[in-house]
Parts: sequence; C-alpha cells; structure tokens
Amino acid sequence: MRINSVFDDGVSGVQTLVFGGNQSLSSSSRSTSGTIQNNLSWFDDANRHRVKLTSELRYSGSTQDQSSNLLGSFFFNSLEDLEAGLPASYSRTLSARRRSTGQISGSVALGDSWRRTPDLQIQYGVRIDASRFTRTPAYNPAVENAFGRRNDRVPTPISVSPRVGFSWTVGESNEIAAFTGAARRPRAVVRGGIGLFANSSSVGSSGGALDNTGLPSGAQQIFCVGPAVPIPDWTLYATDPTAVPDRCADGTTGSVFANPSPNVTVFAPSFRPQRTVRSNLSWNGNVLDGRFSANIEGTYSLNLNQQRSVDLNFAPVERFTLGAENGRPIYVLPGSIVPATGSIASRDARVSQSFARVSEMRSDLQSRTAQLGLRLSPIRRGPSKFSWSAAYTYSHIREQVSGFSSTAGTPLDVEWARSGQGPHLLT
Repeated sequence: MRINSVFDDGVSGVQTLVFGGNQSLSSSSRSTSGTIQNNLSWFDDANRHRVKLTSELRYSGSTQDQSSNLLGSFFFNSLEDLEAGLPASYSRTLSARRRSTGQISGSVALGDSWRRTPDLQIQYGVRIDASRFTRTPAYNPAVENAFGRRNDRVPTPISVSPRVGFSWTVGESNEIAAFTGAARRPRAVVRGGIGLFANSSSVGSSGGALDNTGLPSGAQQIFCVGPAVPIPDWTLYATDPTAVPDRCADGTTGSVFANPSPNVTVFAPSFRPQRTVRSNLSWNGNVLDGRFSANIEGTYSLNLNQQRSVDLNFAPVERFTLGAENGRPIYVLPGSIVPATGSIASRDARVSQSFARVSEMRSDLQSRTAQLGLRLSPIRRGPSKFSWSAAYTYSHIREQVSGFSSTAGTPLDVEWARSGQGPHLLT
C-alpha cells in the first residue's frame, strides 16, 4: 500500500507498506562448493626473479525453492482505497519454482616479480579465467521466432587479464641508524600499476533464465489492473487459502487489463561478467623534516561490461504525450489507463502478446571513476596518549544509465550521467 504523507514543514513523502505476511517465508536455499588450488614458485640463482604459477579449479552448486508470492499480492494507492476495497492491481505466482544448478570454473595465473635493481622491483603477469554452467534453460522456439534470441544460451566467457606494476624506493631518510648494520629507511616509496581485472560469474546468475523460459514448465504468474482486479475477501482467504484468486476477475481474461502471459529471461550473445581496467600511482614518505608521514595516491578505473536488463518485448511507439510533465511520452492508448488509479495495462506496448516482459541481460554499459587521496599523520617516536591523522579523498564518477532503470530519455536510451555517490569525502 502506498502512503503519501505531508509533514509539519510542508514537505511531502511517499512510502510503501507491506502487510499480511511474508511473500518469501517458505523459500529456502542450499549451496555447496569445493576448490582445488595449486601454487608453484621458482627463484633464480641471483634471487632477482620469482616466477609464480597458480592454478585453481572450483565447483559451486545451488538448490533453491523459490516459493514467493504464492498467495498473491494486492496493491492499493491509498488508505482510502484499502478501506473501500479498491485495489489498483493484483499479482500472483501460480506455482513454486524449485531448481538446482551448478557451475564449474577454473583459472590459471602466471606472474613474475623482477628485482631490477635494489631500489626497483617490477611485477607483471597474466591470468586466464573460464567457467561453464552445468544446466541450461529449456529451449523455447517461440522466443527465438519472435525476438531472434535463443533462451537456452548461457554465458561461458574466457577472460584474459594482463597486469603490470612497480615499486621504487627513493633515497634514504634523515634518521641515523640505531646500531651497526641497521638499514636506514627509504625517504619515500613510489608504487604504481595498471591491469585488467575480471569478475567471475556467480552460480545464481543463470537462475532467472532457468525459471523464466515462457514454457508451461516455467514460472507462471498473473497480473491484473483496474477492472480485471478481483475484489479481495480477507475473511474468506483467512479461512480458506484455496479461495485466493488464481485468475483475473471473471469476464476480463481476454481484456487489456488482464495479463496471464509468462515472463522470459535471455542473455545477450555478447554478455560477459564485469571487467575493470584499473590503474594507480602512489607516493608514501616522510615530510616536514621527518615529523610527519604523508601518502598521496591517485587511481583511475574504466569499468567495462556493466550490466542492465532490456525488455525485448517493449514496442517504443508513442501513443501520446503529457504536456503537463514536459511532454512525457506514453506508450499505451488512453483506454489502457485506469482513470481512478493511474494503473497502466502494458499490452499496447508489447511486441508479442504471447509473453509479458522478455528481459535480455546485457553487459554493454560503462562507468569511469577517478580518485585522489591525501593522508597526513605525525610520526611518534615515544609514548603518547594522543594521536591523530587527517585524510581527504576526492572522487569523480560518471556512469552510463539505461532508460529502463532511470529517467534517461526513452526506455531504450543510454546516457552518461553523474553517479549518485558523493563527489568527495573528508575524514
């Protein structure tokens, strides 16, 4: 139920309340995993190279009982509508979904730590990751015929991640060695590097595609708005759960306001886990005649393959616009909007009436992160009851957003926008 409140200072706020029970109370999950790992290192006679080979093989399994919304949910726009028994919409999942899936993944990494000089050390290497799911969704030819996508394909990418970095000690500190043979600390240490880092896909990432195949064996649900919403009878439902509606109001099954079509989830052919090209450069050393320790670090990240969901069953045909809302486009006919509640029946904006939402999982968005950090702290050379440090971090984040999850133009638009995270932080 949606509640709109107006506070004493004139500010209004909208909040949603959920009551009557927990939709996911009877859900359960179980996971298993196992890992085999091997590390092999080799040192040359001059101790200038350390070559390290790492290999890993992992198995992850998951069994889930997705018993959510099995008794349905009514949605009300206000307390008055609740009191009058006038819901804006009704939805219900018609059957419990039980699935078991697994994932086999492996990786091989080869790297070298090269001591070029006593003051300069260089690290470089490459990592290769691959994975495969043990189950694929049941094939639905109707999805391929309507949208040109096979719903039984799940991503099995191979990621190659090269990396290089260095560590350079600069000069010597002004402090005198305490005893013969003691090494003097370097005046500063400069570190930096750049590399490509790839996330591994999770065992649950294929769950939506396994459940939402659009077939009779897949997840089935109903969604009713306006005149197709059944009139709730709370007393009857409390005494007889079998009386909970499993269809829209009588006589509305074929109307625009009743939607019994199944959802479908597919993966884009180019889908892959998220990757990041990350670089950093830092300077750490003593300043102000050795009284303070300072650290300056800058990082820059180009985040690739950021994920989003696109409804392939959405037809971007503008039916009319709302002049009072700066020409906001509406993609359904006026007759598909319930005047009393503003609820919308989406059938007019569908490419195929055989399906509801056809979610294609894509990984074509990017974001950029730049960050500069400064830290200053005193160097204590004796007992002290008081210590302090000051740090300042400035960050600038830009990211691509999709119209399906934001207000970026039309639902199919992708735009660069400023991130909702703050531009800087002082601690």
